[in-house]
Amino acid sequence: MINLENLTEEQRKELERQLKAEQEEKEKLRKEKIEEYKNLVDECVMKGIQKARYISEMIANGKKEIQDTFKILIDLKEELYGIRDNQQSHSFSTRNGNYSITVGYRVVDNFDDTVHTGIAKAKSYINRILKDENKELQKVLDLLLKKDKNGNLKASRVIELERIALDINDDELTEGVRIIKEAWKPQKTKTFIEASYKDENGNRINIPLSVTGVGEENERNNSTTNKEDTHS
Repeated sequence: MINLENLTEEQRKELERQLKAEQEEKEKLRKEKIEEYKNLVDECVMKGIQKARYISEMIANGKKEIQDTFKILIDLKEELYGIRDNQQSHSFSTRNGNYSITVGYRVVDNFDDTVHTGIAKAKSYINRILKDENKELQKVLDLLLKKDKNGNLKASRVIELERIALDINDDELTEGVRIIKEAWKPQKTKTFIEASYKDENGNRINIPLSVTGVGEENERNNSTTNKEDTHS
């Protein structure tokens, strides 16, 4: 072990130079590794983006093919059975019931600006009945007029509100509900596809159509296979 006290001034300077050189070399290697890591991140991200775009395109094309196919079936069903409806979704199954596909769209509640007039009339009625201290009815009406996180009323609550208004038979409340109903302009959201099948035990299994779900199904299938191998 080197005794620093026994070193000459020149030897101390040389030792400091060596230690500094070692430290600089370590820092250089560290920076090189960081640069290699960053290059690897760039490479992996770009490969991931390319794969994600490919998967997205495959899903989009597959979704369109399925929708086009079942649009033909929906039109044919309406022609054969003489029924044309406004269903939001249609489900089809094989005759043995083992495989099913549902295609459709979802609807979100939306109201035009006149809804505020209807709400104001309904609120005016609520404020008027406060004089009679009808607290329970006030709570019910307030709940039915409560907006969701997007600032819209729920259509199902408006229907319930209409039923109550008919029972109450107050002109101001009835007019308010009528305005709210006429302001309802439901919007169709993105279309969807759901597919499922029955496994060997008769359990209904949903086929995942998202990146999140696919991995989960593979893990479930592998787990099932491993259990079967264990018992065989």
